[in-house]
Amino acid sequence: MTRLRLTLVLTCWLTPMGCQNNTAAPVAYCTAPQSIAVLVTPLDSLSLLSVADSARGIVQSGTYTDSLRRSVGVLTGGTRLGTYQVTVERPGYHLWIRSNVQVTRQGPCGNVEPERLTAYLQRT
Repeated sequence: MTRLRLTLVLTCWLTPMGCQNNTAAPVAYCTAPQSIAVLVTPLDSLSLLSVADSARGIVQSGTYTDSLRRSVGVLTGGTRLGTYQVTVERPGYHLWIRSNVQVTRQGPCGNVEPERLTAYLQRT
């Protein structure tokens, strides 16, 4: 009997929720997801092939400016909610500018959810 009581006490003490009833909702923790405001997929306007390999650009919101960073086939930039102007450039293509890009959504952990854009770049 003592052994059973000791096992029950240790089990209740070691579990995160203790020995409470199991009707409570599980506790969730955020792991600091990355905030990305703008995600741009640069494509050649005729072939529709990705041209992200040597594209670059910036995002601007008021006085806030951030460089676009290359990731697999996309450019990402910005970390805040707001209204952005997005500029993408690539050698051999005309400058692509999109104004009034509204970034308004947040995820469940407070992270900014990106506005997704496709930049159809035209050859010069």
